[in-house]
Amino acid sequence: MPLTRLGWLTTRVPNPALANATGFAFLMRGNATVFSRGFGTLCDTLRSLGVWAEDLRCVADVWVERTILTAQQAGWGDKPSILIGHSRGGRRAICAATRLLPRRVSIDLLICLDVAFPPALPGNVRRAIHLFRTSHRVYPARALRSNDPSTHVENLDLDAPDSPIPSRGLHHLNITASAAVQSWIETQVRGLLTRANPARPSRPPGPAA
Repeated sequence: MPLTRLGWLTTRVPNPALANATGFAFLMRGNATVFSRGFGTLCDTLRSLGVWAEDLRCVADVWVERTILTAQQAGWGDKPSILIGHSRGGRRAICAATRLLPRRVSIDLLICLDVAFPPALPGNVRRAIHLFRTSHRVYPARALRSNDPSTHVENLDLDAPDSPIPSRGLHHLNITASAAVQSWIETQVRGLLTRANPARPSRPPGPAA
């Protein structure tokens, strides 16, 4: 699919070699890619952690499926797979996970950012998180749900008193560019990588892929 990958334009940090990567991350933008502008920076951050990461358009679910299956066939299927989606990209990230369900491929972490009407999560998603606002807005972001009890689902209302991220000034069009949101996502990914690769360095050596 043409123009699926945006990283050639939006990132500065090269991808690690696939064989050396600590994990795989796919960042899927909303319908109007310009409103998910923080994904280029976040992609660079994840690459600096040794993650093979790509900044993608929202229509990349088929490309994501093929890339993960290729990694599986190459023997890298034990590395964590991460999907991050904003708006429509969140719905398509869930679709990508659903496409992988019949192939018995797990998604270790799925993070949605302000997604309206998300479909039900498939059972191959191990942990899913949704960051969204509920107050003073028209955009109908909704909680994630799963019909499979094995999926750990966290719906984080940023307007709640115990929100891990201050909601002041955040809205649908700037949530991906928020330094606080990006830092919080980085923390979740670091935790996953530490559990999956306890003996590996945070940024393994190797040429760019």
